Amino acid sequence: MTPAPRTADFERRTADWLDVDAARARVLARAAALDPERVAIGEAVGRALAEQVVSSATLPPWDNSAMDGYAVRAEDVAGASPDRPVALDVVGVARAGQRTETTLGPGQAIRIMTGAPVPPGADTVVRVEDSDAEAEPGVVCVREGRDRGRHVRGAGRDMHEGEVLLRPGHAITPGAVGLLAAAGRDRVLVHGRPTVAILSTGDELRTAGRYEDVRAGLGVPDSNGPMLTAMVRAAGAHPVPLGIAEDDRAELTRLVTTGAECDVLVTVGGASMGDADLVKRVLDELGFEQDFWRVKMRPGSPFGFGALPVGGRRQHVFSLPGNPASAFVTFEIFARPFLLALAGHLRVHRRTVLCRSADTIRVPAPLTHFHRVSLSETADGLVARLTGSQGSGLVSGLARADGLAVIPPGVDVVEPGDPVRVVLLDGTLEPGDVA
Repeated sequence: MTPAPRTADFERRTADWLDVDAARARVLARAAALDPERVAIGEAVGRALAEQVVSSATLPPWDNSAMDGYAVRAEDVAGASPDRPVALDVVGVARAGQRTETTLGPGQAIRIMTGAPVPPGADTVVRVEDSDAEAEPGVVCVREGRDRGRHVRGAGRDMHEGEVLLRPGHAITPGAVGLLAAAGRDRVLVHGRPTVAILSTGDELRTAGRYEDVRAGLGVPDSNGPMLTAMVRAAGAHPVPLGIAEDDRAELTRLVTTGAECDVLVTVGGASMGDADLVKRVLDELGFEQDFWRVKMRPGSPFGFGALPVGGRRQHVFSLPGNPASAFVTFEIFARPFLLALAGHLRVHRRTVLCRSADTIRVPAPLTHFHRVSLSETADGLVARLTGSQGSGLVSGLARADGLAVIPPGVDVVEPGDPVRVVLLDGTLEPGDVA
């Protein structure tokens, strides 16, 4: 049975109008890292460590060669030159993974491979090209003394036994996987991956299977659902698309309840004050605890955040505006860092860079504005260029955006050449962008 409406609570709700930083702080204050689980290191990429990783060995365990050549004593090759080569007796071969017990004496050399232990008595590796490569078997003539004291990698240069290698909250990257493997780990403790229910709302929305309605002007493509599913996945979380809810309380209630087992619910659309904006009403009927509603930003001001009580726990709820650019920006600024914090990551915010604007950007309202921009690397640094019209209902500029240019309150206009701070997205600069 659909719960009785609590319209009075809805009608009395007033906008909080938080600034962006305050709203983001309120969101992140609710994020508690999920319980950990132990997984194979190859499956941990994108996850956050839930334990401290300590080296159980010293690597390399011995001094080793940085290249193929000859292990020698520096004093024996001092002054060597093409005109006055130094002849040394070759008394052995050192290969990677094998220890040699031969101690190098005066006037001697040992042929050595990259990574092989440097034999006792040697303090230098002469590269092969600076020798005659044993033109006479058993004797090497060194023709250059430039390598004296070089090309020996000291024991423990990479890590020492007992050294802290990674701390909790560190993001597991492919490089971190390599480090874990080098430290002898095949499994690692990481925080859980958040599950995110995604619900698009509106009678007007059409999937690709009903695109003929869009061509006929009888519907609007549901770009938000697939876009947010991709954004959730890119943030390292597990998306659970609930589909599209029509503007019907019973249907909305059914779909919201379907996603009740997820850690987070993201609703898209129905977040304003129109007669058909039913999402808030349905959430209220289910016991929604609002933290705040409306932020001093554009696009995305009708953003809301709160929680639903679900079986003794709280399901975090992000109410995103329905316009695609608004949904994209509010997810980036609020939901993405929250999901990363929920997954145990210490670094939850995108990197920012200072660029020069290529365009005149006028902002009519005293809000924090986020403009979609592409970036070009020039001889004078990065240049940010608008991807086109910045209307919140437009999608094409999102695909071309390398970042979001942040125009703070109090700035009415940005002129060409003015500095502008840009939040980087996932795009990379093409080599042809370098002027």
